[in-house]
Amino acid sequence: MKTIKYILAVTCCYLLVASTTSCSDFLDEMPTSKMTSEQINTDLSLLEPAVDGLYTSWRGSKTSRPGFVLNMCGIDETKQGMVQMTNASQAGLDKYDGALNGTSPQVSESWYSRWPVINSAARSIRGLEMLAEQETDEAQLKKLNLLRAHACFVRAVMSFETTMLWGEVPVIEIEDFNARINMARQPLDVVWKQIFDDLTFAAANLEDGRQTDDRARKGAAIAMLGKIHMYAPVESGYRDFAKAITYFDQIKSTYSLHGNFAQLFDEFGWLDFNSDESIFEIDYDPNNARRSGWMWDFGSRTLADRRGGIGTDPDGNRNPGWGGGEGCYMGGYEVVVPTEYAHKMKDAGGVWEEGDLRRAASIREDYTYYTDVNDLTKFIPAPTSPAWMADELEPHVKKWEDRRIDQFAPNDLAVEATNGRSMYRSGKNYMYLRYGDILLCYAECLNETGKSAEAMAMVNQVRARAWGGTLPADKQWSGLSQEQFRVQIMDERIRELCFENWRRMDLIRTGMYVQLVKERNPWTKESGLIKEHHVRWPIPEDEIKNNPDMEMTDQNPGY
Repeated sequence: MKTIKYILAVTCCYLLVASTTSCSDFLDEMPTSKMTSEQINTDLSLLEPAVDGLYTSWRGSKTSRPGFVLNMCGIDETKQGMVQMTNASQAGLDKYDGALNGTSPQVSESWYSRWPVINSAARSIRGLEMLAEQETDEAQLKKLNLLRAHACFVRAVMSFETTMLWGEVPVIEIEDFNARINMARQPLDVVWKQIFDDLTFAAANLEDGRQTDDRARKGAAIAMLGKIHMYAPVESGYRDFAKAITYFDQIKSTYSLHGNFAQLFDEFGWLDFNSDESIFEIDYDPNNARRSGWMWDFGSRTLADRRGGIGTDPDGNRNPGWGGGEGCYMGGYEVVVPTEYAHKMKDAGGVWEEGDLRRAASIREDYTYYTDVNDLTKFIPAPTSPAWMADELEPHVKKWEDRRIDQFAPNDLAVEATNGRSMYRSGKNYMYLRYGDILLCYAECLNETGKSAEAMAMVNQVRARAWGGTLPADKQWSGLSQEQFRVQIMDERIRELCFENWRRMDLIRTGMYVQLVKERNPWTKESGLIKEHHVRWPIPEDEIKNNPDMEMTDQNPGY
């Protein structure tokens, strides 16, 4: 089976991607050929770096397109750019036509990016369980449980994303290290039980306090426990808004909204792991070792294609070159751009209200290219003609721009850009969980449990920051019915969380996927082909054909 073979190939080295040691170096140092699989997976000297390797692998799974960017195609918040839509296979993610099927390379890439991490986490969990069962020293037992809690957290969040995209998925539980892994799809109640159990163990055993390194803390597991009681489908048995509130209550004294929304996405690193709002973030850097590379997919092709020289200044001292190219922080290739609904003002049919500061921090409209961030009188005038197609100078995703990769970034602010300045190596930290999101989730749960007044007051906390700290009276939420709140909160989540990769799952859990995507995504509207079964992606055909625990009847309905 392709998946099993690949996973076992990865775990033969037991996730030593956590260190700089290569697989071959490791095998030279450790006589693994003389060790059984059980010995390898219960050797604490291997398990400790393996846990770091899980976080490294999770970070790597979101690098570039498979685990992050492709999830934003074909929704109401984002769409593919015009040039990207000339790729028939990838265009299917927005058109919902026949190209969106089990042979889609984009869907397969997303599927296969997750399973090695989930499987390796399962092996770590079982090995640590076995060690804990034999341990009598309390301090050592606590250490083993902490390591297991990290592995549980990673498996839970990866499984959470996977089941949200594909529905019933395999549940990787290891009993015997030498037995073949069961990769059959499991019912939703079984899938979500493992996620719940993993997060419960993580919440009980992770360290208190705030994140200071790559590893999660207790608050992240608790926040995710709240989220699963919102996002889990009703048929799983885990949808429970009242229970979600009890988890959100547990962390409300630990985190707070940062005062300046734009600073949350400051790529010069002033807030890495330090924002009061950060619950869990994935640490990226603008270099080959830890890049995200997202601006390669979000930026403007026109800026990427303008090559040569440093441009001009306002006094007419012009370099013959235009400026731009791969070292331009605004450049990229429009794999994902905002829909009109996600970038326009309300009076023009969009989601944004006058005075909301989040728009300028999230969306790029001005393509004037500054050559010196410390002297804004030095700039290259904004281009007026696109390089290829018209949408290259329409609004783009700004939230993930990384000025450290820019050719003109001051050296002292770009010390982490060690492999050359390139949008390919962009690497802002990604706040996977932040308090602004949790407050909106909390408010939604309050509304669902009949406490709409409290819910509106909580949303107003988030909105106050968006207006610089003082929310104008006409922008305060009040007097909404429960149903009106349900509609409005979906727009508020775009304004607060656009391009942070929660939108697809928000549409799925609220049952609004087909309706809103058909209305707001122009490619979907043009094709007119979206159906209810498209809320799930197809299982890759290679997986079904090569997986001894799957048959063609295991394909998601409609594909």
